[in-house]
Amino acid sequence: MKIKFRILCSLALIIIFQSFSSSVYSQESNHVNQVKQDKQVNVLSYDLNLNLYNCFIKPYSRIFNATAVISFSSESDISQISLNAVNTSLSIDSVSGAGISFMHQDDILTVNLDRYYSQGETFEVKINYSHKDIKDSAFYVKDGMVFTDCEASGARKWFPCVDVPSEKALLSLSALVPAGVLLVSNGLLTDSVVTGDSVIYKWVSQFPVSTYLVAIAAKDKYNLDVLYWKRPDGRDMPVRFYWQNGETRFNLDNVKNKVGKMLDLFSLKYGDYPFEKLAFATLNREFVWGGMENQTIITLCADCWTEDLICHELAHQWFGDLISPMTWADIWLNEGFATFNEGVWVENQTGYKDYKKFIIAEAAKYLKTNPGWAIYEKDWDISAPDNTVLFNEAISYSKAGCVLHLLRYVLGDSLFFNCINKYATFPNFMYGNISTSEFVGFMSLVSGQNLNWFFDEWVYGPNHPVYQNNYHIEETSGGKWKVNYTINQIQKNAGFFKMPVELKIIFANSRDTTIKVNNEYNLQMYSFEFKNEPKKVSFDPNNQIVLKEIK
Repeated sequence: MKIKFRILCSLALIIIFQSFSSSVYSQESNHVNQVKQDKQVNVLSYDLNLNLYNCFIKPYSRIFNATAVISFSSESDISQISLNAVNTSLSIDSVSGAGISFMHQDDILTVNLDRYYSQGETFEVKINYSHKDIKDSAFYVKDGMVFTDCEASGARKWFPCVDVPSEKALLSLSALVPAGVLLVSNGLLTDSVVTGDSVIYKWVSQFPVSTYLVAIAAKDKYNLDVLYWKRPDGRDMPVRFYWQNGETRFNLDNVKNKVGKMLDLFSLKYGDYPFEKLAFATLNREFVWGGMENQTIITLCADCWTEDLICHELAHQWFGDLISPMTWADIWLNEGFATFNEGVWVENQTGYKDYKKFIIAEAAKYLKTNPGWAIYEKDWDISAPDNTVLFNEAISYSKAGCVLHLLRYVLGDSLFFNCINKYATFPNFMYGNISTSEFVGFMSLVSGQNLNWFFDEWVYGPNHPVYQNNYHIEETSGGKWKVNYTINQIQKNAGFFKMPVELKIIFANSRDTTIKVNNEYNLQMYSFEFKNEPKKVSFDPNNQIVLKEIK
């Protein structure tokens, strides 16, 4: 009965959401709507076959030969397709299958097809290509290690693709490397064939993946530990750890002991871990980030077996990989959720007090280095900005994570986590993409509240409130006391921030009391009457509105 009830509820939610979604889409930019209307194809799958053998042999060339067989379904009547393929990185040798000729210029590979394909038809194009001996910040080769790093737009530098986060497809990747090299990629290892001094690994993803989440990591003399995590349904799932000699074994062992508990926690809160395996691999000093949440293969900086980093990248498997951003303007739904869930993990381990310390520390990072732009920047739906902007720690990570805390405060724990669970397990979003406006609409729908006001001020608008409040205490007739409290926001670089606010009344000779009020406009005054003498009023005594200044 419970299964049937859940299915009926899910179907009802889908029907409600579909009727509501047309108004949501109308809020998207004209450019995005135009792109959707002009879309040529859906990519169904990538089948990549890479010969990386010489990348592991001195002098460690970055040149490799490859084929990409890409399966498409047509969205309109077409006779050619366009793919992303960076000219300085890739050389296209030939096309076949449904492709009969090509032109490669300005980082676009245009393939002429063998006939017109009508809407709904499927076809395959085979592309023979090679990677040039060039450093391109996407395909890395150094001293017996090879890895890729694609976010935001690096996939197009090592295989032809439709390189936008909204275009998710199945993936099969085969790679030829010298015997003794371990290579890991997305999905499950379905084959490894040793022939003489070489081995061919084949990794297959059972679930669609965005191009920025496609990855390989390979090294001569990689160490590999494999553990098994028991899913809630009782099945064992492999968790693979690729590590290098000289790394701190204590930190690695600590992470190995904690990952299963993290998987338990996030599966309980957000639905079962959504993929077929989980792997972690440390890279070399050329990897400039702490970690990257590639789908089922999380890459880390060398010897970076730290609990908070592992937790952050693991949370991305739900928020970013299972549900990926529609455009780069929606990156906060990746990084904000991953940052917030670092705090959720802390709370699970040592309690709410430590969770709050974590959130306050993130708020302090934002307040110290706030660059002054909004979390959601409309222009980013066209193309990703520079990495220093897109991945600005103050905005995309710290502020975005704190905004989720603020939403938790506004909704309350039970409703907040219930809404996030519905979001993470909603069939229309799972293994697909989400825009910010869709997220706002969905959260309003499942919470039963219109939350546009909240996201308008905290996500679509820049900066934060600056309070300069005042109050007056006076004795009235009959031995009673009156408190007049005025909430005043004085920020000049942002609009007004409507929020529920706690006021703590501190008395001279009786227990303190906390009152929650709705601050709906500036210079709003509240009057309270008490039998006992108030001595002081404390604004937001529990620091729930962590993104604020008080003058």
